[in-house]
Parts: sequence; C-alpha cells; structure tokens
Amino acid sequence: MYRRCGFTLIELLVVIAIIALVMAVMMPALQRVRRQAAGSVCLSNQHQLVLAWIIYAQDNDYKLIGGHDGHSSSPSRGYDWVELPQTENGTVVSGAAATIEDKKRGCERGALFPYVKDVDLYHCPGDRRHRTEMTHRSYGIPGGMNGDVGTGANSWLVQQWGYPSYKTLNEIKNPGIKYVFLEEKTDVGGWNWGSWNLERQGDRWWDPIVVRHGRLSVLAFSDGHAVKHQWKQKSTLEMTFAPYPDAIRWPVTDGTDDLEFMRRGYNPAR
Repeated sequence: MYRRCGFTLIELLVVIAIIALVMAVMMPALQRVRRQAAGSVCLSNQHQLVLAWIIYAQDNDYKLIGGHDGHSSSPSRGYDWVELPQTENGTVVSGAAATIEDKKRGCERGALFPYVKDVDLYHCPGDRRHRTEMTHRSYGIPGGMNGDVGTGANSWLVQQWGYPSYKTLNEIKNPGIKYVFLEEKTDVGGWNWGSWNLERQGDRWWDPIVVRHGRLSVLAFSDGHAVKHQWKQKSTLEMTFAPYPDAIRWPVTDGTDDLEFMRRGYNPAR
C-alpha cells in the first residue's frame, strides 16, 4: 500500500499563507515591544548621564560641565561634556571624513566620560542614523545648561532670552522641570554639533528634537530624574522625519503645547 510522505504543494502553500498572516498580525506588536525596549534603555542611559552630570558639578565646586562640544586643546572649552570627532592623535575630523570611531572617541575624551566609562550610554538603540550617517551620539544638552559659548552681547541666550546660561548647579531654578539631556536630531556635521537651542518667541522650533519611541522622547532633568515624555502635536512628530536642514526652525501649525513645554524647561529665568 502506498503511503504519502510530506506535504502536497497546496498544503505547503496553505501553511506558508498562515505563517504570513500570523506574522502580519504580530509585526505591529513586535515593533511596539522593540520601541518600548529601546525607550527603556534610552531612559536608563539618560538617567546615568544626568547623575554623572550632577556628580561632576559636585566635584568641581558646583560648576556645570560645558554643554557644547569643544576640544581639550582649547583653554576655554577644555571642560565640555563631549569633544569633537577626532583621530587617535587628537586631530579633529568633520563631515563625511569622520568615522563612527572618531565620533565615539570624541565622547570618550569629553569631561563627562570619566564619570560614566561607557561610550554606549551616549547612544539610544532606537537611533538608527549610524546606518546612513555614521552617527553615534544620540543626545544633546540645551544651551541654557552652560551650552552657550558666547559671552556678553555675543551670547545667544542673552540675545534670545535676556539671561545668560546657567554656570553653576546652585543657580538652577525649578530643577525638576529644567532638562539637561534630550534626544536630538543630527545636523550637517553628523554629530549633533554644539548645544541644543530654542527661541524665546514665535511659533517655530529652532534646533529639532527627535521622537524615537512612538510618540515619546526621553528627557533627563537637573534634579536627577529622567522620563519618557509624550508629545501632543502632529507637527512635532513630523519634524522627526524631516531631513536636515529642513528640520531646522520647524514651524508649528497645530498648537504650541509641545513648544511651550520645552520653553519652560529651557528658560534660565523661570
């Protein structure tokens, strides 16, 4: 008596169709789980970074670490939290010539690195830019947190807000709403150049933020806590997908809740 072994072609096609259907149903759920996992790692990263930021200040007479990106060869900017991308011998590399290793090296030679000792803390797993832009660092510090390199009349903060940036930990008013680290979108340099800035008035952003976790971004605050913040405006989410330089000075067309939230946490006067 003949005994059939294996599947017929029709049975095999049915099995494949069922598997494809199950995958189609499960894929959105798997993507949500992946975003949530990346958000949890990002939250932990920023929490560790902001604690290191506080400890640095406590170790240095409560002076804030520089929020810009400098180079140790510069007497005035040798205390920034990260340095510019550079080769092993310290030569600054910019633009397309800078590799991932050059950019990691800039993080490792910054003044904050001795307090964290892990270059992976500077990168959110939801940040996929390294695939196309050779970018490692996902986070920035706002200009109000000692990120403004100008002085006097040349200070961007003074010109925009009427107040200089914070220089010491003790100066910070309402530390629970003053953010120190945020998820930032890249610029033409490919390493989130400089500090993150925001205008005092008007219905537009200045430097763009990025939303990597659904409708959420992670922020770390000067009292040491970090949160996943949910954005309200559709235009905020659209800014994430706009290419550089289109995302710079992104207009707000559907309400200013997100913009005002960030202004409250940026303004040194509040």
